[in-house]
Amino acid sequence: MSQPQPQPEPISGPGRNLPAWPQDRPLRKWQKLALAELAGHSGGSFLASATPAAGKTTFGLRVAWEMLSSGRVSRVVVVAPTTHICRQWAADAARYGIDLEPNRPNADGPETRDFHGVTVTYQTVAAGPGVHADAARRPTLVIADEPHHMGDQASWGVSARRAFDHAEFRLLLSGTPFRSDNEAIPWVSYDEDGLSSADFTYGYPEALVDRVCRPVTFLPYDGEMEWSSEGKVWTADFDLVLPAAEAARRLRTALAAEGEWMGEVLRDADARLSEVRGAGHPDAGGLVVATDQDHARAIARRLAFITGEEPEIVMSDEPGASARIAAFSDSGQRWLVSVLMVSEGVDIPRLRVGVYATAARTELFFRQVVGRFIRTTPSPRRQMSYLLLPADSRLKQLAFEIEKERRHAIELEPDLAGELEELDQELPERSEAGEAFSALSSSAAELDDAILAQTTMQLFATDDFDHGPGPEKSLAPAPAARKPLKSLAPKSDSAYAVRERLREERKELVADVSRRTGESYQQINARINQVLGVASVSKATREELERGNALLERDLKI
Repeated sequence: MSQPQPQPEPISGPGRNLPAWPQDRPLRKWQKLALAELAGHSGGSFLASATPAAGKTTFGLRVAWEMLSSGRVSRVVVVAPTTHICRQWAADAARYGIDLEPNRPNADGPETRDFHGVTVTYQTVAAGPGVHADAARRPTLVIADEPHHMGDQASWGVSARRAFDHAEFRLLLSGTPFRSDNEAIPWVSYDEDGLSSADFTYGYPEALVDRVCRPVTFLPYDGEMEWSSEGKVWTADFDLVLPAAEAARRLRTALAAEGEWMGEVLRDADARLSEVRGAGHPDAGGLVVATDQDHARAIARRLAFITGEEPEIVMSDEPGASARIAAFSDSGQRWLVSVLMVSEGVDIPRLRVGVYATAARTELFFRQVVGRFIRTTPSPRRQMSYLLLPADSRLKQLAFEIEKERRHAIELEPDLAGELEELDQELPERSEAGEAFSALSSSAAELDDAILAQTTMQLFATDDFDHGPGPEKSLAPAPAARKPLKSLAPKSDSAYAVRERLREERKELVADVSRRTGESYQQINARINQVLGVASVSKATREELERGNALLERDLKI
């Protein structure tokens, strides 16, 4: 089936015109193939599995653009794992003239018709499936981003079915195949092994061949850890086979923010980042994925000591997280430390160096983290990314599986071998490993001068899983000059951002009127809404919000 061509003139869409698809945003080959498959698909649901960083969001928005343009649907609902990803979808949609309201509360009914739809979290849908079912009586396209999240809570899948079973079409977008451990994920088929069966698949090997994604080199770090358990002192490196409980304690000991293992890995990661920047990517950034919030803050303090620059810290869905991620993405800041928030779906293409500092060892989570480092940036030549991780056997196996996919890419395109070999040799060699050390117990609580000196270490990183321990990486360079942190994202001119600013202005104006007249906020809002003929502020259109604010400003001048 031939690929639909962009229309030369604006197309009439629901509520307002949809512009032509931008000529400077051509579809990738896999996106065109997936569109052709979807066009010939007879069912009401379609699962596309494409490797992280391949462009699933653009593909989903192209489907939305075509269905809105043709009149097959009159609204779009994007369901995503986090509020930040919801905002990211809305911002991306605005580039194509698709106006989606992000994270809109569903307590007061369906959205107004002056925009094309909403982006909401799976949790929000679970809290009000009936509201979404009522709204979906209008022909609705549902885009489920990373649909395995519908299995995170027992009720989420049930609520999603109640909300969207009768939608016009459901497009499911996954970064990697997933299993159904308990209840089956709605609208997903499974093979005999319980693995999700996609209607279209685009893997990491194909993305490497197409130059859609970066290759990644894994650097597993070993070392001798010491910890106490049930009255016994244990000492072991990652090569020693241990009972599962003790293996988990060994990993937690290595990941302790105050320990020598973490200190050396952070130093080496920052040194690697400096080398990447010096090799032609001056604004390259690094990401540390931490275990929990306390762990993230402790790592950030240590990283600031090592580098001389405060890293950005982002927690899961905390206030201002989206603004800090956006600011970091647009800045030249070196490091971001995160818990979960940046592990999935977040687009920061300049990330080139990562530290896997979490005890999570599932394949799905690991691949999501890897996906943060394989997004491409405009460059005349291919770029390599680097992920430093504990030499834990499970993590090394997960990394090895991705290494195998890289080798498969070479089988698909033999000329790729020389190019990747050149990238592997691009950065300078390192000195030999030093003396042995014992990592601190995970119960240690303070940094001391001996730890910070990092004088006795035996840590090694391996670039190739077919060989033994590689050369030790040198210590980080002198601390960089401290740079001011950016805490606010640049203001957006997208329709949803304008509505948000108008609502914030409404709150401030209502507060000012309340102080002058003594009326309650509820009374003032009710009076203005009655004049406008709207049920609530959240249901007001942009024009109605502007009129309401003008009325409040008039009250203040009287």
